[in-house]
Amino acid sequence: MSRLIVFDVDSTLLKVESLDFAVEHALSSAPDGAERTARLKALTDQGMAGQLDFRSSLEQRLAIAGLTRPAVEAARERLRTQLTEGMVELLNALRTRGNDVAAVSGGFVDLVEPALSDLGFANGEIRANRFVYEGDEVIGYDRQNPLSRSGGKAPVVASLKTLFGKPLAIMVGDGMTDYEAFDKGAADSFIGFGGVALRAPVRAKAPAYAESVAALHALLLG
Repeated sequence: MSRLIVFDVDSTLLKVESLDFAVEHALSSAPDGAERTARLKALTDQGMAGQLDFRSSLEQRLAIAGLTRPAVEAARERLRTQLTEGMVELLNALRTRGNDVAAVSGGFVDLVEPALSDLGFANGEIRANRFVYEGDEVIGYDRQNPLSRSGGKAPVVASLKTLFGKPLAIMVGDGMTDYEAFDKGAADSFIGFGGVALRAPVRAKAPAYAESVAALHALLLG
């Protein structure tokens, strides 16, 4: 049966959290850079474990980040070196066998688009948040995007399933925001991925769990 496989991006297709990665590099020379980066990572972990409302996490992280357009553009290129090993081959194998693939992220397309392009995703296969700029300063995000709030992956996955005309959609990801797409009925199945970040609450709830890309390959393709 032809399927739609929907992948999370941060800590799944990429071996980093893209916003944290961008901020860490942008703040590398700032006096309080290490402290701000640590606060950002703590908020990310709380959000991915389902301990903090996603929108609250997002707003707090952006307030800490203080990103600029040049910092975003620099991070876009650096993120192209952060592909999770084995994902290119897995995605190619899925496509070869007639599956459709999509990337759905609570991160920002401004950061991850080039890396996703390197993984073979076309624009129509990518859904993510988007920064709002004032001049060269990042001042916020598109609040109308469902991916900017808790539970937002479910309607996005449902719309992709309709768009691609697939009877079966499988969500793959490391975080509770990914599990929610299955729990709310948008995805027909869910595979938790711990090859980058193993999150105990996700592992406990996931009907299937892969701790490596090889294990994920076996679950998806046998």
